[in-house]
Amino acid sequence: MRARISHELALLRRHFGDVEHAESNGEDWFRIPRYVLPEGWRIGDKAVSELPVCFLIKGNYPGDAPYGFLTPAGLNFKGAAPNNTGAPPSPPPFSGEWLHFSWSVENWSATADMGKGSNLLAWVRSFMVRLQEGA
Repeated sequence: MRARISHELALLRRHFGDVEHAESNGEDWFRIPRYVLPEGWRIGDKAVSELPVCFLIKGNYPGDAPYGFLTPAGLNFKGAAPNNTGAPPSPPPFSGEWLHFSWSVENWSATADMGKGSNLLAWVRSFMVRLQEGA
């Protein structure tokens, strides 16, 4: 595991607990088992307040910003399918069926010092912005 990824994984674990990591074809996958959701999200008809999310980091990270995140398939907002979602571009190495949210963060500015520039913690926290938009 690259040193940067190792440090960022440790940072994510300090804030989200048991974050999983898997390497696949030179890319890094992360799974956060319990991501807290804003009110209104459901899987089918059942309201959910937290669920797993996962995301992919390409091999050239942190040069290029991460893109998109995945939630369990069937996630909806008050019965409406969320916009800009679909099948994952590549399947994650984690079990389950997944829904891909098209998402990017503005002003990505990663530096050698992950404490001073953009990092995976800020990336994961940005998911809340998208989820607060609802469907």
